[in-house]
Parts: sequence; C-alpha cells; structure tokens
Amino acid sequence: MGGGREGILIVEDQWLLARELSASVNDEGLQTLGPCKDVESALNVLKSTRPQAAILDINLGSGGTSEPIAEELSLLGVPFAFLTAYNDDNPVVRKFPQARYASKPMSLYQLRQLLSDLTRKDAQH
Repeated sequence: MGGGREGILIVEDQWLLARELSASVNDEGLQTLGPCKDVESALNVLKSTRPQAAILDINLGSGGTSEPIAEELSLLGVPFAFLTAYNDDNPVVRKFPQARYASKPMSLYQLRQLLSDLTRKDAQH
C-alpha cells in the first residue's frame, strides 16, 4: 500500500443506491472504491488500499453493520460518514463521534457538501 490516499470507499448493500452513489461521486471528479456490499469486501479493500474518505451505510443486511469497517477506518485515520435511513441516535453512530452523519435520501447538493467535508485536508487525521 502506498503512502497516498486513493478514492472514496463506498459501502452500501442496496445495489441501486450503491450504483447511484458511485456515479455521483465519480461525477464530482473523485475515484470510487467499491461499492462494497458487506463488511468482508470492504475490509478486503482496506487491506490493499487506503481511501481518501469513506461513506458507509450502517445496516448491511442479514443483521450486519458497518461498525467493523468504521473501526478499521478510525485506526487508519480515514475520515468517514454514515449514510443511513436511521436517525443519528443509532448506537453505531454514537460509538464514532468523529464521523459525519447524513440521512437517506440525500440530494446532490448534500452529497457535494459531504464530499467536501470529508476530503478537506484538515478532516484527515
């Protein structure tokens, strides 16, 4: 793994939302990593690549959450946001106070603002 950061990691288990989010991130001139639909695939990406930032759906189906991914991103010092249909009182959100939080559905303007916040130099640990 090189010293530079590569792209925006997207973790979303709903295929259509994942594709739309990836396309929107690409439209903003940023590379995407993924989208990953589960914890295993996201952690595999993190073994070989250090993203610039990440956007994580909290609930990944079958009772799984993105908490292990958030833990790894925290250890790597990668800024991330939770993008979810649930409120910010979710226990996973509370465990990561440094993370940003955004609600689904998200407008293009809100996504642009989130990406700007995540990729600012001072947002990176």
